[in-house]
Parts: sequence; C-alpha cells; structure tokens
Amino acid sequence: MNTYSPVFSSIVESSLWMEPDFVCKAFVTMLAIKDSDHVARVNAFTLGRKCWPLEPEVAEQRAIEALKILMAPDTKRLEPQLYEGRRLEKVEDGYKILNGQYYEDMMRKLGRKVYKARKAREYRSRETPTTTTMQERIAHEAHANGDDKTFNEAVTRSLPDKCKSVNIKPL
Repeated sequence: MNTYSPVFSSIVESSLWMEPDFVCKAFVTMLAIKDSDHVARVNAFTLGRKCWPLEPEVAEQRAIEALKILMAPDTKRLEPQLYEGRRLEKVEDGYKILNGQYYEDMMRKLGRKVYKARKAREYRSRETPTTTTMQERIAHEAHANGDDKTFNEAVTRSLPDKCKSVNIKPL
C-alpha cells in the first residue's frame, strides 16, 4: 500500500528537530511507511534496516534508541502538548503516530482552502472577459487614428448583438 503523509515546514521549528539526526530520520521514515490508520507496522529490526541499510551493525540499536526517544514525553517544550509530547505509541503490530490524525485534518483543511481559492479565481475569470477580438482591436486603432469609417465598420461587425440588446446604434 502506498500512502501519503504531509510534512509541514514547521517540522524544522519543532522540538523533534532538536533531537539527534538518527531520531529525526527514524520518525520521517515512520511517517513515510505508516498506513492510513497512522500505524507504522515495523519492529526495531525492520525500522533499522529501512533507515540505515548500509550500516546493519548499528541499525537495530539506533532504531531502539530512536523509538525510546519518540515514545518518551517531550521535555524540550514547556507549554502543554498533546500526549505530553510523545510522538509514538507502541501498539500490537507496530507504532502509532499519535498526532497523525491532527496533521491529516490540518492538511485536509489546507487543501480545501486552496481548492476554494482556485475555484473563486476561475469564477472571476469567467465573469469578466479578458481577451479582445480582432474587430475590437481594429475599432480601437481606428478611433485612435481618427478613422471614423473603419471604426464604425469594426464596431458594427464586433458588437451588433450587444448594441441591439441595449438599443444603441453604431455611428
């Protein structure tokens, strides 16, 4: 199964980013492999192999240490946090990313906001014409040059229906 996990730029401002590099790598790896229920179905051995495939002699030990840090309360931030700042919880078949639903909801709201903005732009662009016809350009140029005959012909050709609907007769 291939899933999607949003990673917001605020991650680099979080206390997670103050942890050793191997902890950050383990957490991002777990974000990438988690299922839709926010559970990364791995054990320490498998996580180590995914994070440090070229260093098998230290991979499992790094994974165990990273998992301990990620399951412990966050003592770096002073303000109250969800789950006391714990990022992971051991579950029967792996590790649950505790705030996974929170960030999924945030991504959904952001996606909705972007969608609505795009639709509003599309609606506004349909409302006002942005292109001019060749006859309108000819009429504008003729008017600027004082060529009344060409101007009248261009206006008559390009705007007859508009003129009739508001009862205006071309010059």
